[in-house]
Amino acid sequence: MENSRKAFVFYGITLALAVAVAFTVPWIGEASLPVTMLTPTVATIIMLAFIAPEGGIRKVFALLGLDRAGLKGWPLAIAGPAAIHLIGLAILSLAGLAVFVAPQITGSVGFAIFKISTGLLIGTLFALGEEIGWRGYMLPRLLGRGVVPAMLMVGFLHGVWHLPLMLTTDYYHNTGSPLLIVPLFLVTLTLAGVFFGFLRLWTGSVWAVAIAHAAANTAWEIMGEMTQTKSPLVLEYLGGESGVIMIAGLLVFSIFIIRHMKSGKFKSAVESP
Repeated sequence: MENSRKAFVFYGITLALAVAVAFTVPWIGEASLPVTMLTPTVATIIMLAFIAPEGGIRKVFALLGLDRAGLKGWPLAIAGPAAIHLIGLAILSLAGLAVFVAPQITGSVGFAIFKISTGLLIGTLFALGEEIGWRGYMLPRLLGRGVVPAMLMVGFLHGVWHLPLMLTTDYYHNTGSPLLIVPLFLVTLTLAGVFFGFLRLWTGSVWAVAIAHAAANTAWEIMGEMTQTKSPLVLEYLGGESGVIMIAGLLVFSIFIIRHMKSGKFKSAVESP
């Protein structure tokens, strides 16, 4: 089975699983969020165990980028999302659309750092449930279509995969009009696909991508706690996870990344299987 076909069969299974989870929401409630996050890994297991096996466990770990930590990518994985969110908070504050609120720290500063670090660790493990599928399995199998098109395609399809829960429940992006939220969200995830894809190709590791994914979620949560607005729509449309400011920041990131990858100085640590 050719690589592109494997990628799209994988995606069909993953999307079907996400839709199936959405139908179970009346029974499992908020648990539908973490369960959905695991569907890309489940689809990857189905592909490698039953539909298109690609070797033993060691080879599979190497193919998915699970066999290396990708330490050199960790600083960028954490600092990139944090910087965009901090800049977003500054822009909203300067524009008079939001007020900075100092976070309420219970206990020592050391305990607060421990709490954030623990949250990032747990978030990374859940993000890994997604990234084993998106950047571990799917991205390498689309590289034959071109590196940048592959990164953008995986990012966009990653965004579409969120829609069953986003459009049928109140658990995810439930503020504002779907006519605005969905396009903003899809553009955000498409551009994020460049950042996440670069980390995967640069380090050869899916761990670095999972850390970046978790860092983005953590930074979004912290920013929400530190921002006071007259309307929640300010964060939803402008300064939140998929607001205009995030899109602008990711666009700048993407331009620099693509230029770097085309400069001749970049050497990918991942090749199409």
